[in-house]
Amino acid sequence: MKQIYILTTILFFNIIILNAQVVDVVTGLNGPSGLVLNGNDLFIGELDGNKISKIDITAVTPSPADVITGLTTPEGLALSGNDLFIAEIDANKISKIDITAVTPTPIDVVTGLNEPAGLLLVGNDLYIAELGANKISKIDITAVTPTPIDVVSGLNSPTALALNGNDLYISETGGDKISKIDITAVTPTPTDVVTGLNDPFGLVFDGNDLYIAETLGSKISKIDVTAVTPTPTDIVTGLNEPEKLALSGTDLYISEIGGNKISKLDLSTLSLNDNLAALRLKIYPNPTNDYILVSQFTQTKNYNIYNILGMSVLNGNTSENKKIDVRNLVNGIYFLKLANLNTIKFIKE
Repeated sequence: MKQIYILTTILFFNIIILNAQVVDVVTGLNGPSGLVLNGNDLFIGELDGNKISKIDITAVTPSPADVITGLTTPEGLALSGNDLFIAEIDANKISKIDITAVTPTPIDVVTGLNEPAGLLLVGNDLYIAELGANKISKIDITAVTPTPIDVVSGLNSPTALALNGNDLYISETGGDKISKIDITAVTPTPTDVVTGLNDPFGLVFDGNDLYIAETLGSKISKIDVTAVTPTPTDIVTGLNEPEKLALSGTDLYISEIGGNKISKLDLSTLSLNDNLAALRLKIYPNPTNDYILVSQFTQTKNYNIYNILGMSVLNGNTSENKKIDVRNLVNGIYFLKLANLNTIKFIKE
């Protein structure tokens, strides 16, 4: 009876969470795009408002306050100490302001760029996604006169950047894909990470999970970058042109440029949903001769099959009721592990 009560409780709370996963944080903005967090302050680049505003994310009802106006379509943001770097995409430049100043005044850092859209600081190096030039460049922000250096070219409309170790992940909106480069390489060469996306515009990492804002797909998806073949999983759909992302703890903040608002998603609810799905997973036929299918989960998942010695003998991705061919496995006991879900034992005869 106690187990039934616990399961019923999980189901009850899961229904509530599913209905409340995405909540509006602040509305009535003017083309919100770039986001960056500084403690409890979320700075927002308002493209159509030509300004930077900010909200206190701990407030019961966050209210936007203007930080600086008179910019030219501020697209990307990056913070270094008190300096907020701003990619002014239509002005083809990077400017900066001191966010502690009573009246912040923009200072040009570097001009003559080609539609800078995304920024990422790595130490003193500011990486810049130049959408119009199809390349990534960088500047040393400590230099007296920062001069852009090309890092990699030949991309397809890069808009956002995210770092995992030495790997710089790049959203290529024109190619509907995510690529990556090793920033420590003498000549960085882009490799595709995942393709077939729908206008990927914003990126942010949570551990090894890369969250992707797919603007024309009206959704947030994610991939596990450690997977052999990263496969996108839809996290939330039905958004209004999501552009950029920022993460604070388990809260994922989303700029919805089509809705002129900032929304947020509590990522901890996703873990609860995965745990709930794990309670229902079923594999059949079991025992099997040639294939297995897994039911009771709703999203495409990476899988690994391990033998009784714990060695991986087969991997790939699967969806509900999609056949996994196990004909080449020798007879015996195996364990199927789905990403973020339980391990299930099956027998090959």
